[in-house]
Amino acid sequence: MASHGLLHLALRTRDLKKTERFYTDVLGLNVAFRVSSNMVFLRSPGSQDLLNFVRTKKRLSPNDALAHFGLKTTPMGLKRLERKLNERAIEIEGRRGTSAIYFRDPNGYCIEYYCD
Repeated sequence: MASHGLLHLALRTRDLKKTERFYTDVLGLNVAFRVSSNMVFLRSPGSQDLLNFVRTKKRLSPNDALAHFGLKTTPMGLKRLERKLNERAIEIEGRRGTSAIYFRDPNGYCIEYYCD
C-alpha cells in the first residue's frame, strides 16, 4: 500500500463553533468544508492538511490519548502567533528552545507550533 502521508486528523469537540472560531481567528486556518452541522474540516492556508472536528456529547479530558499535534510555520509566523496568544491571554505551556511553543485549544488539546 502506498503512503501519502498524514491527510487529516479527526478530533472530538463539545463546542464546534468555539473550536472553529479558535482555529480560524487565532491560528488562521480556513474552513475547507463541512460534512454536516456536526463536522467541520479546517485547512492551513496553502496546504493540503486537514483538521477534522466532530461534535460529541462525550466529556473530553486533556488526558485522553492524544499527546499533541504539530503545525509547522516560519520563524516570523511563530512570533506572530506568540503575540496573538499573549493578546488573547492564551497560556504558552511549554517551549522547545526558540523554535517551538506548546499551548491548548478550547478543548484541552495540546498544540505544538514549530519552525524548525
